[in-house]
Amino acid sequence: MRPALVLLNGVPASGKSTLARAWCARHADRLPLALDLDVLRSMLGGWRDALPEAGLAARAMALAAIGVHLRAGRDVIVPQYLRREEFVVELRDVAEGVGATFVEVALVVDARTAGERFRARARGMSDATGNPHGELEGPIDAVVRGFERFLATRPGVIRVTAPGSDGVDLLDALVASARASA
Repeated sequence: MRPALVLLNGVPASGKSTLARAWCARHADRLPLALDLDVLRSMLGGWRDALPEAGLAARAMALAAIGVHLRAGRDVIVPQYLRREEFVVELRDVAEGVGATFVEVALVVDARTAGERFRARARGMSDATGNPHGELEGPIDAVVRGFERFLATRPGVIRVTAPGSDGVDLLDALVASARASA
């Protein structure tokens, strides 16, 4: 079976990381990787003071790690909030370069739900553990509208209303379908 690289895009607190971890847990026997770039970026010293540079460094490291894992025949899922095409293209190119299936999924959630989840997540993180995700770049309703504008430019993206308990089953079906059509 061809390995798959799944981009799980969505606004902050849409459930990307939770779904990615659950999907990896289900397939633990195949050692899939849930690669959270925010966590990777937060491991760089001084990242908060150099966000653009830290973000680019984390992306470069992530692309290298993704290539290694895919070449080993293992799946990778990247839960990441993206609003520009450049990194999506880089992810797709890595997958194609090693003969892996690329699946682009967007978790769609309304602004009210995203806002409630974001506030709950922020309350659950102390300064001692740090918040690797950073802050919103504006009001959540503007973030959701901006993400929708980005998705309108992505004709191949599979839009999924932020799933509940059936999310892993749905993701399994999407990955299986992409593998079958590749």
